[in-house]
Amino acid sequence: MTRTWISKVNDAAIEPVPERPSANPTLKAAVADLLREAADRFILPRFQNLQSQDIATKTSDTDFVTIADQQAESWLAPKLLVLQPGFVIGEEAASLTPAIRDHIPLGYGWTIDPLDGTKNFVKGKSAFCSMVALLWNGQPVQSWIWQPLTQTLFYAAEGQGAVRIDKNGASRLCLNNRSDDVDLMFGSGNSLGLIEPQKSAFQARLRLLAGRRFTGSAGIQACLIASGDEDFLIHGNSTPWDHAPVDLLCREAGGHAAMVADAKPFNAVDDGAIMAASSLTGWHHLHQHVWRDD
Repeated sequence: MTRTWISKVNDAAIEPVPERPSANPTLKAAVADLLREAADRFILPRFQNLQSQDIATKTSDTDFVTIADQQAESWLAPKLLVLQPGFVIGEEAASLTPAIRDHIPLGYGWTIDPLDGTKNFVKGKSAFCSMVALLWNGQPVQSWIWQPLTQTLFYAAEGQGAVRIDKNGASRLCLNNRSDDVDLMFGSGNSLGLIEPQKSAFQARLRLLAGRRFTGSAGIQACLIASGDEDFLIHGNSTPWDHAPVDLLCREAGGHAAMVADAKPFNAVDDGAIMAASSLTGWHHLHQHVWRDD
């Protein structure tokens, strides 16, 4: 049984303080090591090796959860709280207790998506990753996206930039030279979470994007944007575990991310469509294309 990991370690951990804290550099390697170990223990052994009893569905027949998701999240959550007390909101816990999202406290907190791209994982496809973000008052201040198959880490810290770390070492991510022309942009988009009549109009405009496809993993798509390989991500509904790491990585790599309806910064307490792009200008061009009033 999956345990719901949302904990208040002590009062000081959830009370706001006057100044926004800086990213904690000691967490960078510690969290990366935890993600690597979780993947080695629970995820990689089951890649292309899942049994029927290892797979279940959540909100629909195509919304999968596996034993790898559940075990990795349950293992990671208490260890993250040791590194930084606060609360934890994980995708699998939230699927069992959706009201968790309505009670995100102030102060420090963690988001966990132990296996982002579960549908790809179930089908034996390589586009999946593990994601963690550290929040302060609902906004990400540090984020980690771990790609187990390639042993690659994408890390971002607020105000300090973003890096990619792989077998060749570390390289700073700095977006430039991507097109701001919507017709020349490549990326991933979906309308999941939207309702009619807005959903149909949104879908129609997404289909007009020549370079649009569906990656099946917000984390993988964010890494493609941050690396300068693709240009955008558009999701019809934001979730803390999916989009806190995505938001910070894209912004710290030199791109732009914001909520679609009002262009405000991402916050874990909010929902609604979210969009990330390789530049601020590109973000606004996409916004005009997919979110205009008729």
